[in-house]
Amino acid sequence: MKDRRTHLDKLNTLLFGKDLRITKGEPFHKVYPFDFSSYYPEEEYIHSQELPTENVYDIRDFGADVTAPNNADAIQNAIDAAAETGGTVLVSGGDYVTTTVFLQSGVTLFIERGSALSSNKTGEGYNHLGVLHADACTDITLTGGGKVKGNGEYFGRKPLWDANQTEHPAVIDVIQMRRDARAQIRFAHENKYGGPVYFKDCRNIRAHNFIIENAAHWSFRLDNCDGVEIKDFIINNNRHTANADGFDISGTSHIRIDHCFVSTADDGICIKNAIWLGSKGEMHDITVRNCEVISCANAFKIGTETTYDIRDVLVEDCSFMMTDIYPGTVSGIAVESADGSKVTNVTARNIRMDRVTCPVFIRLCNRNRAAEVNAESANAVEFGKKREKASSAAKDTFDMKGAVSDIVIENITATNAEIPIILAGFRQRGVTKRVENVTLKNIEMSYAPYKEVYDKRAFIPEYSNVYPESWRFRNLPAYGIWARHVKGLKLLDFTCPPPRSTWKDPIITQDVI
Repeated sequence: MKDRRTHLDKLNTLLFGKDLRITKGEPFHKVYPFDFSSYYPEEEYIHSQELPTENVYDIRDFGADVTAPNNADAIQNAIDAAAETGGTVLVSGGDYVTTTVFLQSGVTLFIERGSALSSNKTGEGYNHLGVLHADACTDITLTGGGKVKGNGEYFGRKPLWDANQTEHPAVIDVIQMRRDARAQIRFAHENKYGGPVYFKDCRNIRAHNFIIENAAHWSFRLDNCDGVEIKDFIINNNRHTANADGFDISGTSHIRIDHCFVSTADDGICIKNAIWLGSKGEMHDITVRNCEVISCANAFKIGTETTYDIRDVLVEDCSFMMTDIYPGTVSGIAVESADGSKVTNVTARNIRMDRVTCPVFIRLCNRNRAAEVNAESANAVEFGKKREKASSAAKDTFDMKGAVSDIVIENITATNAEIPIILAGFRQRGVTKRVENVTLKNIEMSYAPYKEVYDKRAFIPEYSNVYPESWRFRNLPAYGIWARHVKGLKLLDFTCPPPRSTWKDPIITQDVI
């Protein structure tokens, strides 16, 4: 790899630097070495539980059979019977193929360790509701130590490359890094069915001692729920299945995620609040603690789909990392408002990161996606469909309404980073909107021991109306912190020894007041 980007290189990037997206080809079933992380600490999170003995509804008593091509009817009948008494549905004795089943209020789903509910491999029979779906239910529990299997490799196309990249290049170039990452993605085939678990408009959800494995799409989705506790939980996905997020939390308040392991292709723990996702208003009171996250995108993220407000978020005592493959995690902590949301009172503390390219990414921009998509069109491309013109709100409903303020990031140790901490507001249509009141305290950051490409740029575009991502800013002229359009930045006890490159400055600020 070249250690200097020429004017011709920059022109080629400007004119032809489009995102790679593979849209043709049949499902690609082969699993490459290192698609799944070799670090997988199941014994630290999952334990064997005694089988329940009272008020139990064994799916085998309703006709379920490990040899059957679809056990949905038998499982559904067991769930419906259990709902009459507030009972427990037992899955034991192996893997049971199923299409979507609908959980009911008051039901406990107990999947014994070593057993599973498994998606079929055709994608037929789901209507994008996933394997387990609950709508307007209360008091549901998932437990037992067993799995829901998504069979993710049956719903994506062959990646551009024939093997995963495991070696770091000799020169760090963010532009090439992003291309390398996308060359390994299994983009969606039109048979993609949805994800393993989807709760909508539910209250009092408990999930503990449970595993989601190999999701095809969002692994554990929560839309407009209230009162959720997730603990001792594993999400272990193919790290190159497109849109295989870990936890997706939209419009949901009063949620605790504690002692979970997530290894996945897309965002590990992601908070969204968008009108096209069905969100109805502010979400608040969200705590994530004591989790390990391996993500090829963002380990913890607020955004990108953000129209309604998000506040009172705490992330603490976590480890964010990448194992085995290159590139590393895109960002460790990403706090974004792109579509009109006011994101306030967010604290992240006591976080260890390794091979996270951008440790902290705080971004305010104005994509205003609500004027361009509705519920049907927003995910059309990801499910193999053509995106039609649509909107979920009038153009001015959320336009220029976003804010990011009162953010505290403290006690962070980040090793093998590759780009600086980024804080960026935006200037659009002659108006400047700033990220406000950010405290960065006690942060130790060190770089991967590789040379950085020499890529001095005349200016850094605003990127105000496009998808926000730390890699979007490409090769920046700072190695510690790069900040633009920020008001009220406090920097306390920040250390970052210079990387091998010498042409970059440790901290660059532009329009920081």
